[in-house]
Amino acid sequence: MDDAMTVSSHLTPEPERRLWLLLNSVRRARNGLDARTGGLTAFVALQLASLQFLAPGGITGLIALAGLGTALILGVLAYYPFSGVPGSRREAPTPADCFLSPRDLAKYSHNELILRLEKYLGGGVTATPYHEDLVGQIVTSARVVRRKETLFRAACVAAVIGQFGWLGRLIRG
Repeated sequence: MDDAMTVSSHLTPEPERRLWLLLNSVRRARNGLDARTGGLTAFVALQLASLQFLAPGGITGLIALAGLGTALILGVLAYYPFSGVPGSRREAPTPADCFLSPRDLAKYSHNELILRLEKYLGGGVTATPYHEDLVGQIVTSARVVRRKETLFRAACVAAVIGQFGWLGRLIRG
């Protein structure tokens, strides 16, 4: 099945196909984040193991342990698919939200997204409970992606801080 939608596709709405495309897009984003988080977590774990051989000590050793340890914990937590409390959000939805971005989709509650997608996709989303369930899956998956993305970014910052300590310890030997 082709993932691209034509310009005239709004004239003959196929809500199921469109919702599945949207859900698969969000799932691909989640899988990509899982792969990047796994790589970062493995790298940080190897560096933590190497600190034992570098005889961690002093301020550089503490910086390395704190940064890399925090990155490792955040990386492990990022694998848990917790989506957050339903209806809780930090940012308010705006008319300029992109419905291809998991971060923007996660701003909406289930009902809000149904109403917005009804207009955005040209109708048919509220035709059956099945379509509404697909929207629910999209919202839940988008929240998981947003949470994983936030944890990945925090783990990257912690890993960079740990890198400075690790390199400092390596140089001072």
